[in-house]
Amino acid sequence: MIRAALRTCLFALALALWATAAPAASFKATVEKPPTDQGDTFELVLSVIGRDSLEPPNISPLNRDFEILDRGKRSRMESVNGRMVEVNEWVLTLAPKRAGHLVIPALTLGSETSAPIEMDVAPGSTAEPPDDGPIALSVDVLGTPPFYLQSEIPVVVRMYDRVGALEASADQPAADGATFTPDGTLKRFSRIYGRQRYRVVELRYIMRPQRTGTIQISSVALRASIPVSPPGAQEQARAMGRPAMPWLGGGFDAGRKVTVFANPVEVTILPRPAGVTGWFLPARAVRLKETWSSPPAKAKVGVALTRTLRLEVQGASPAQLPPLKPAETDGVRQYADEEHPEAAQVGGAPGAIAEVHISVVPTRAGSITLPAITVPWWNITTNRAETAQLPPVTLQVAGAADPAGIAPPPAPAKDAPKPQATPADDAGPLPLRDIAAIALVVVMIGGFLLFSGRRAGRNARAMAEPTAGPVAARPARPGRPTPTRPAVRRPRLAVPDEKTAAGAVEAACKAGHATAAYRAYLDWNRASGPGHAGTASARTPAMAAALHEISRHLYAGDGDTWDGGSFRSAFAAERKAALKPAKARTARGLAPLYPKAR
Repeated sequence: MIRAALRTCLFALALALWATAAPAASFKATVEKPPTDQGDTFELVLSVIGRDSLEPPNISPLNRDFEILDRGKRSRMESVNGRMVEVNEWVLTLAPKRAGHLVIPALTLGSETSAPIEMDVAPGSTAEPPDDGPIALSVDVLGTPPFYLQSEIPVVVRMYDRVGALEASADQPAADGATFTPDGTLKRFSRIYGRQRYRVVELRYIMRPQRTGTIQISSVALRASIPVSPPGAQEQARAMGRPAMPWLGGGFDAGRKVTVFANPVEVTILPRPAGVTGWFLPARAVRLKETWSSPPAKAKVGVALTRTLRLEVQGASPAQLPPLKPAETDGVRQYADEEHPEAAQVGGAPGAIAEVHISVVPTRAGSITLPAITVPWWNITTNRAETAQLPPVTLQVAGAADPAGIAPPPAPAKDAPKPQATPADDAGPLPLRDIAAIALVVVMIGGFLLFSGRRAGRNARAMAEPTAGPVAARPARPGRPTPTRPAVRRPRLAVPDEKTAAGAVEAACKAGHATAAYRAYLDWNRASGPGHAGTASARTPAMAAALHEISRHLYAGDGDTWDGGSFRSAFAAERKAALKPAKARTARGLAPLYPKAR
């Protein structure tokens, strides 16, 4: 009865946990490479996660402020909470109908609704064919001046095709004093200009000026092969009231190769303003933010706090963002991860963001003040220098519980989920399925305890009852006493997990605690394989020297400080040596059955 109930609880618990881990289907809208000005096109991606929909989303609200140039659908796999799920996306190529503050409205897919997206579109020349020929080419510089020496300027090359070119290829833009790098893949769509439909092909480049002054982008050549309509097509077009098209009716031979050129474009590059030193960041707006994993007023010695710095810059490229490095401060050790600046929508306009996570580990108790963080930048709107700043942060650090050092963190259970920090403003009531899962866990634990208690009671009663008859003892060998079982059994030592022990060594080295590092190394050595159980032996000379140094520090009292970095480097080499397989013994060959006579 109890076993059947336990099996039922376990099955229900597995179902509840699977339902909790399964990602809920969500519908969202994102903008890839927001438009720089009115003449720029961009892509709106509508994605649904965890399922597919035969019915497309309702995109009719977009027609108010945007022209839908092209649409398509794609599917891919993505890892969500450790599980691979299907992601289906509708990709729309849009062009703004006007400049100013535009809003991509909330779109619906069945019962789900996406969040609206705001953007600011600067005035600019509308992308149109430079002439009414069968095929044309244009080069346009996107973005709003001024442009400075360290700027990354987007440039787009567009081919306009009215007749369906058989093949076409264009040169890459070039200029004396600037370099050009392709940015993205070809973008194709159809658009009507006047009364004619064109097939438009776009290719973006990033222009990086190498000098100040006026830089001229040379004329770009387009080589194409266009078809020719049959004889009489020109007269037929005139009879139907269409405009004259001299390339029809024999103007070109079938498949004849033609070459067209785009007009040259001039770009003015300004020098760095006078008096500006250090990192130069021209932008329209800069915001600097920070968040902490736990309140700085509740810090403890040896316990790491995670500080996240986020820099949001409007009107700049990712390459222009300065590095976010905290200043060295007495009483704390800070470890920053690598930054990855990326292009993003900032305040409804194109820009870039950079985020860095810093581990702050206090090394002494008391009040510790981290200095202010400042990012100087140049406001291209007001043409003056400004500064984005975070105020100083004061840590109230409590003393460590273990004066000898910080003990290694306990080994987590293999199946236990890793805790994830969630913002306080996102806290809310638990979902129903989470409550059901917790209740099933409680029921399972209660049933297990009840079953274990009854079984222990039966075993106690069985031990208390006398046996039915004497039990024959094993006869002892002559001259030897009869073996008896010891009254007390020694408990087996729990073998620590190798990865957990290695992580404890890394943490203790970063925190600078020699006692904890030595304890964690012994645990790792016990778990690393036979022949090293609990000993302080070393496989590499670097580890032997590091063990000698830490022993002098702990037991001989030689030296006031201990270098955790050297011990960490030696431990890394020791781990690599432990992973190498031991050389296999070569078996001695057998003598031949019929030896040859010499």
